[in-house]
Amino acid sequence: MITAITEKSNINTNQVPFIGDDEALLVALKANQAGSKEVLYERYAGHVRGVIVKTLGTNVDLQDHLHNVFIEAFQSIGGLRDGKKLKSWLTSVTIYTVIAYIRKKKRKKWLIFLPSDELPEQVVETDNGENSRVLKQVYEVLDEMSANDRIAFSLRIIDGMTLMDAAQACNVSLATIKRRLNKAKQRFNVLAKKYPLLVEFMNSNGFGRN
Repeated sequence: MITAITEKSNINTNQVPFIGDDEALLVALKANQAGSKEVLYERYAGHVRGVIVKTLGTNVDLQDHLHNVFIEAFQSIGGLRDGKKLKSWLTSVTIYTVIAYIRKKKRKKWLIFLPSDELPEQVVETDNGENSRVLKQVYEVLDEMSANDRIAFSLRIIDGMTLMDAAQACNVSLATIKRRLNKAKQRFNVLAKKYPLLVEFMNSNGFGRN
């Protein structure tokens, strides 16, 4: 993956690698210092991947999504001023690209689910067969929701982010993320009624009601 990104981003992987904390890394990235882009990827690819999985629930184009997020990050890094916020900023870049993808593919059937060992922890309460069906139904419901509502629900309910962290990731106020989340939960609960297994799971685990 990093090879594909570095090739398309003119990164020289043969040069001496960058060493430093996030503040130093931001300076290095802005200066296009050798090895800095590889370090950004190696340091945060796992985090970005997790956000993608929790919000999209798919591994169909996971590598493409990772690629798109980091290319966007490399291109827009100049707008970030505080290196201490590098991780949260990268989360926001990820959310931006995910929302763009959801809106673009809104009407298409694109969802394929991850193996059980890579599923969100909140949904791994039952046996593998039932868990897979529940998770499939969760994302079928989410697929019917607007991008903003889906992201709010996914970050808070599936990923377990705090309201403040979710608000920062979406670049909105705390009040806005609360409104989106309340709307999303109401919409989710209405749509979920079509799936008896999901309703049973929600009633026994409180999923989507926190």
